Amino acid sequence: MRAIHLTYFVHSRGFALIMGLLVLALSYVFFSQGDFAAIAGDHGFALPSANEWITGPGANALASLAANALVVAGMALCGKLYNVLRTMTMLPVSLFLALQIATPDLFLLFYTGTALCVLVLACQLLLYSCYRAPDRTRRVFLIFTLLSLASATQYCYLVYIPVFLLGCAQMRIFNGRTLVAALLGIITPWWMLFGFGIISPDDLHMPDFVSIFSEIDFNDTLLLLVTLGLTVLLAVASFVLNVLKTIAYNARIRAYNGFFAILTLATVIAMCADYRNIISYVPLLNYCAAYQIAHYFTAHRADRSYVAVLSVVGVYLVLCLCQTVISI
Repeated sequence: MRAIHLTYFVHSRGFALIMGLLVLALSYVFFSQGDFAAIAGDHGFALPSANEWITGPGANALASLAANALVVAGMALCGKLYNVLRTMTMLPVSLFLALQIATPDLFLLFYTGTALCVLVLACQLLLYSCYRAPDRTRRVFLIFTLLSLASATQYCYLVYIPVFLLGCAQMRIFNGRTLVAALLGIITPWWMLFGFGIISPDDLHMPDFVSIFSEIDFNDTLLLLVTLGLTVLLAVASFVLNVLKTIAYNARIRAYNGFFAILTLATVIAMCADYRNIISYVPLLNYCAAYQIAHYFTAHRADRSYVAVLSVVGVYLVLCLCQTVISI
């Protein structure tokens, strides 16, 4: 098979399907060992955080797999509807799956990180649909309603309220009506929670700031930090290398890519500042990094670029195997 054909293959649905099946197989192997991450504490202001929603390792793992499937479907839909990468490719999906399985204990855990990734992707699709359409204030209202409601379960959602405000500016829809819709969206969930008696003022509390590093051993901590460090490095390097290519795009594609850049930067900064809660940002970091890396390989699609793509995937699969061996 010629090199160019292999390069086309890693961008295809077939490669994404292979990655999906491989990830499921590795997940089953890791799950069968019975070594699961445990996240203790209620990290919300009023409602239980996502780590307390589902009990039982089996149901929790299935919920996580379903949530990751939603992310994969959302990524494919984003590419089809908005053509952010200016070409039809499934490489972002393949890379996302590889990055996710590098931390199999988190991949099989339904917690705030999983829910955050699903919610931000849904809000991103809503935001993109508002490009140069400032009259679509209902969608803006819905975005900030979802983020505000979710913040009752975990404080990390608050990070993305200013991110989506900047996103409104990127989509050329930031005006007085949009700002009012955003403010009403932030207020409405709390008004309804108190108004319907779902919560009372006595239920309000500060989150439990429990560091994940106090709950996992040294080897797991080291592997987690190595994996996250590599992901951040690849994401930032890919973004920098993509800048000159992005400048040549039309205004709509530049706006979409500009929001991705803001989202990636905000996630990296949040992970550094909120390091005790770092795992809550891991799936979203993987989502942003998968896009940035895929953007680079799409914009620089040389005949033998498949070698670099397979090398990146291979490194993350090795990291997954290291975690699996350590847990035995």
